[in-house]
Amino acid sequence: MIFLYADGASRGNPGPAAYGVHIIDNEGNLIADFGENLGTATNNQAEYAGVIAGLRYLSTTSHRQVTIRLDSKLVVEQLSGRWKIKNSGMQELAIEARGMLNQFDATFEWVPREQNSHADANANRALDEGDFTSTEKANLPLSSIQPRSIRAPRQYQEPTTIAVVRHGHTVNTEKNLISGGDGTDPELSELGLFEASAAAKQLPILLSEFGLPELSRVYHSPMLRTTQTGSAIAKDSLELISDVRLKEIGFGDWEMLEMAQLETDELDLVSAWRGSLEVAPPNGESVLDMQSRVWAALEEIIEENRGKAVAVATHMMPTRAFSAAAFKGAKNAYFNLNSSPGGISIYRFFDLDFAEVFVLNSCQHLIRN
Repeated sequence: MIFLYADGASRGNPGPAAYGVHIIDNEGNLIADFGENLGTATNNQAEYAGVIAGLRYLSTTSHRQVTIRLDSKLVVEQLSGRWKIKNSGMQELAIEARGMLNQFDATFEWVPREQNSHADANANRALDEGDFTSTEKANLPLSSIQPRSIRAPRQYQEPTTIAVVRHGHTVNTEKNLISGGDGTDPELSELGLFEASAAAKQLPILLSEFGLPELSRVYHSPMLRTTQTGSAIAKDSLELISDVRLKEIGFGDWEMLEMAQLETDELDLVSAWRGSLEVAPPNGESVLDMQSRVWAALEEIIEENRGKAVAVATHMMPTRAFSAAAFKGAKNAYFNLNSSPGGISIYRFFDLDFAEVFVLNSCQHLIRN
């Protein structure tokens, strides 16, 4: 028999939160101490996270008889099956914990807080100092922040929330001129400046509505129109990061032309280009060319911002590339998804293989009274 002590800490409830785990054998010898910062969560969510993380660690060992001790009567009673769980978020965590419990001969015990001091200290250490572990084997990927749908596959990495904003109108947009990433670099028009400002105001509202973290930084294409949009979102308070991989797709020789003209002068090439991921304009980029660089940037953004939320100010085709990644490479995202100037899409990427989609091209903030 071994003993798993788990505790959660939340300053604000919900607020900045972490869990702590303390595992000992029957003679009191330490097996593992570890803790992990959870971002924003409630005390109860953090308690569940500790149980799940402790069980996940033990699943990598030979220990199968375990007494789980918590100072949260709620979690003890719920996981023992004696109390009902009404909160949907807690139901998700309970389902995950019970799935882990199938591997063990486990019992739950409520203990007074003073008997759970090691786990409590570990939770507060994680909250103050960040993730830590006494053994490399306990350095496990976060298991407690899961997709909102209980039908979704379980995830084992902390997700990154990404709010993608297409830049506002430019003079070229208003004249229906082709404007890519390898030619002219127009600034936002008066309408475009309004759209950028409106998107900046709407982003924190949407993130709060879905219970997602506040923005911590803003990535943007280095082109003028996206730099202006990114700056409106950052408001001189968030870090601005320029990434050339987020530029618009290159239109090459078609830059600054009207599609009506091209359909007259280069009908065969335009016909082959439409609906194709491989065909590029003369001296321009194909969709797959653009996708490759945007997805490389996306993968880095995910890894560098786990547990956080960031904004990305970019262009029409890169916004579609983010959607295509969220839908696991869906080709149609490049052709049937509208991407409005100033439109907002919000995703939670666990990695390039799984993402949640919260909104696509949200435009309510662009309505002018």
